[in-house]
Amino acid sequence: MSFNERPQDQPQFPQYSQGHQQQGYGNYPLQPGFPDQPAYGVLRDNSNATVALVLGLLPFITGLLILSPFAWWKGNQAIDEIDAAPGVYNNRGMAVGGRIAGIVGTVLLILCILFAIAMVLLFVVFASNSSYSN
Repeated sequence: MSFNERPQDQPQFPQYSQGHQQQGYGNYPLQPGFPDQPAYGVLRDNSNATVALVLGLLPFITGLLILSPFAWWKGNQAIDEIDAAPGVYNNRGMAVGGRIAGIVGTVLLILCILFAIAMVLLFVVFASNSSYSN
């Protein structure tokens, strides 16, 4: 027997003790615990991934950085849903892109808030110093 050959008396795939064999893709049986398999191998789009990408890109187009944390949140939700049901969704890249855009936008939002606070503090300091000099 060579290295690549397998004994013919051993089954290629383990049989389930359910009394019947479920049909899957090709020779592979369906995995137990994943009842949401698509019919005929057609993958679906996860709507949360699309929402995450739109919410992630919209702040960079409109300047509404307040939407960025929501893009980060929806991107995380979409990635969790896609990872929980392998072989069902095909747009994981959109979810990752929305999450990354949400993270970048959230960092920019925090920097803008810190810059605004610094400007207000500088204004207060200079306004109080100018009142003492008069």
